[in-house]
Amino acid sequence: MTTRRTSDGRPLVLKFGGSAFADLDGYHRVARYAVRRVTEEKRPLVVVASAMSGTTGRLQQTLDALVEDPPADAAAMLLTTGETVSVALLAAALDAEGVTARPLPAAGTGLLAEGPGDRARLVSATPGTLAEALADCPVVVVPGGQAVDADGRTVMLGRNSSDLSAVAAAAALGADTCELFSDVPGVCTADPYLVPEARTLSRISYEGARRMSRHGAKVVHEGAVDWAERGGVRLLCRPFPWYEGPDGGTAVGTGPEAAAVVVHKNSDVWCFRSARERRAAGGRLWADGLAVVEFDTAGEACLTVPTAVRGVARHLRAARRLDDLCLVTTLWPDGSTEHTVVPRPEAAAEARRRHALLYPDPGNTPGPAVPPPVKARSPHSDVLVGPTRPRPTENCPLT
Repeated sequence: MTTRRTSDGRPLVLKFGGSAFADLDGYHRVARYAVRRVTEEKRPLVVVASAMSGTTGRLQQTLDALVEDPPADAAAMLLTTGETVSVALLAAALDAEGVTARPLPAAGTGLLAEGPGDRARLVSATPGTLAEALADCPVVVVPGGQAVDADGRTVMLGRNSSDLSAVAAAAALGADTCELFSDVPGVCTADPYLVPEARTLSRISYEGARRMSRHGAKVVHEGAVDWAERGGVRLLCRPFPWYEGPDGGTAVGTGPEAAAVVVHKNSDVWCFRSARERRAAGGRLWADGLAVVEFDTAGEACLTVPTAVRGVARHLRAARRLDDLCLVTTLWPDGSTEHTVVPRPEAAAEARRRHALLYPDPGNTPGPAVPPPVKARSPHSDVLVGPTRPRPTENCPLT
């Protein structure tokens, strides 16, 4: 149990990743934890809910099976339904725990964005709508990774952007802390699913977390770090379920930078004829809301692009993809960066080798590479669509 704290009137903002909702009982676990925090701290609570584990990916697969390059607005309408389902289910679970919670759509968050509907850029966060909801109901549940555009349409802030919307809401409401719960123990020196020897950092600076995110680490959304620093919001990255004391996990704010290893397992490597062509393509991809990492290897100008993302092909006509290769990035403690391209099946072993260089342990000789565990996907992630079927072709008769 956490220590009872004296309320200062500022709201609690808690974000839960999709892994917290790997099964339906996950909604009850989150609801019970939220009730405990409200009871102990006596503060209004904003809960930011992600889609249940695997849902957004399944929706994307279904869309891809239908058409090759769907309109951004249609993609946004489909892909944001996962978080909407989670908001409704969590509000229902809270009600079952005896706490009335108000479920809000994206329009109730006060977040405004612009750009493509499925990867819009957050431009402002105002507290009015959320503050009014909290005045009427001390617990509100909002969808992660969503905002509205100038026309009032719901847009998506890109994949894995629940951190961003949670931190922006916290900054707008004047919260001093935003707690981000996921399936890892905090900000780690490598992906613990690939590198069992990865260490959990007790604290890290905003710049350190931003640097890791910028180079592809799935720690904290880079935009969330920017909003936190501007708003003076301390981030606490914690595992869930959460059973330990209040000082565990990783605090992001003041602290050191960190040496780390990043495996770009969900990105493709593309090579260009010149650094000039790469810079031009990278600029267009960035302007289109896509995170890329530019690097040189074996005398070639390359960059990484997230795999299977809408609208990428038109930016890469002058490039060739290095099939079955994966980028591994080492962030050295002196601030330098080293990029290595290896066959994808060897990426985990290379990451372990490089992590051992950063964090040598003389008393522990690394053993053979351990196959990474498979992340759990909710058995309910097909709630909105059935099993994905291939797009019909001339050799695939319609049924």
